[in-house]
Amino acid sequence: MYDTIKKNKKINISSTAYIGDGAYTYDDRRFKSKQGRVFHNLELTQLKKTIQIISKNSYVLEVGCGTARFSEFFAKQGFKVRAIDPSPDMIKIAQQKCASLTNVDFQVAEGASLPFENDSFDFVFAIRVLNSTESKDYAISTISEMIRVAKKEGVILVEFANRSRPFVRNTTSVRLTFNQIKNYARSNNCSVIKESGILIFSQTVLNKIPLFFLGFWEWVEKLSAIFIWRFASRGYIIIKKG
Repeated sequence: MYDTIKKNKKINISSTAYIGDGAYTYDDRRFKSKQGRVFHNLELTQLKKTIQIISKNSYVLEVGCGTARFSEFFAKQGFKVRAIDPSPDMIKIAQQKCASLTNVDFQVAEGASLPFENDSFDFVFAIRVLNSTESKDYAISTISEMIRVAKKEGVILVEFANRSRPFVRNTTSVRLTFNQIKNYARSNNCSVIKESGILIFSQTVLNKIPLFFLGFWEWVEKLSAIFIWRFASRGYIIIKKG
């Protein structure tokens, strides 16, 4: 069923991968609270937009699947899914979570060195990955690999921490801009389909919002993202391979 794996592909475990306790507490620390569930739903809303673009029989690749939050979603929608992550512990959790699903498969692999043949997938995406990589060059290499393994006319969703937003604090995480990614995509024979953003006020602010104020915050966030998405902390670009 899954016949696009390259043979003899060397796998290196990234220093940024979640292993041990970092993997097994990942979901609880980020998505168990009501604020975390709001964040998850904001991310999921961005992914749902792609379902309107890709066909139901699409072969989907998630790069950096973590605990399969999104791979599980696509598999339950009926898509055939392949998912990779550099953390063996994350992959183990993902496999356990999706044990009852026969249309999703997981393996340990690096985003900047995908073990698949050219032109293998109809839809390729990465969420919460590029900002956690070791460098800007690694992040760009990951985007390059996502484009490489996408089929001609295939769709790629790139999510990133937005360097262009106002009042960006100093951080070691990798930040990119909409223009950087668009220019890189176009130089690699891809066209830009859609741009959007979430978290105008950042995840750090969201996590501090009192529960009684959370509904109003979510309304303001969604409204703001309609008009000033370019200044959101998380950017999304959907591109199509030429």
